Amino acid sequence: MREYDDKKLIRSGSFGSVYKVKKGDAFYALKEMTDKGVRDREEKFLKLADHPLFPKFEESYDEDGKYYILEEYIWGTPLDEAITLRKGFGQPEAMKFAVTVADGIAFLQQSDGNILFRDLKAENLILQPDGEIRLVDLGTACYLEEADRSKAGTAGNSAPEQIDNKSKQGLYSDVYAFGMLFYHMLTGQKAPSGGKYVSVRKKDPTYSASLELLIRECTMEEISARIPDMYTVLTRLMDIAMQSPSGYKKIEKEAERVLKDFDGSERIVYSRNIQS
Repeated sequence: MREYDDKKLIRSGSFGSVYKVKKGDAFYALKEMTDKGVRDREEKFLKLADHPLFPKFEESYDEDGKYYILEEYIWGTPLDEAITLRKGFGQPEAMKFAVTVADGIAFLQQSDGNILFRDLKAENLILQPDGEIRLVDLGTACYLEEADRSKAGTAGNSAPEQIDNKSKQGLYSDVYAFGMLFYHMLTGQKAPSGGKYVSVRKKDPTYSASLELLIRECTMEEISARIPDMYTVLTRLMDIAMQSPSGYKKIEKEAERVLKDFDGSERIVYSRNIQS
């Protein structure tokens, strides 16, 4: 490894180790890997993720049989720790974070080749001192057409098709993980998986019915009933956020009506499949 002014191990795992290092007057995250293919793949997606949500790529190099990526170091607290400490965020703050994440993931999904993040969860987000959030670790990202060649994700956060391989992975897979993350941010608790949805408004009945509906439609086990891609999610979020008071009352009333159908036997089924 090259010499740095300061070096501290952050974490290590099956793919290698991550260090905080100092180069000149700036700090960076240095990823050390033993597999060149894994390093090259993460470097490619890091360069493509030219969006404020993701860390900036600095350089890569090989040394003594190991492979390195140097990238921007993101200061702050892992979001899962902040959620635990705060016991969930208030609706306005969680909404702000949700829009930020949705915008970044939508950017990846609309890139050439349609990139899936595949491991969206609070543990991979950093809450910065300025109150903004950033997303790190593109190690499991892949192009849409490659998704079913490998298994990736985290049980309890990722879509069922990523874990059991019974259905084709798609842009809707990141949508599912986003819904689970949004639930976690709002309630301070991990959302139950396996189709056992618990309403966020059971924690706080003042939460928006529109957001409740959005989370439900993101986390449907049945792919055909799930929101198909993150651009649609972002559009829905912005529509909720930008409503006039009278418009907000109208969409809330409609969301309440649809939620009653969810609690009964009816389901909304989207006719559009993003892959076709």
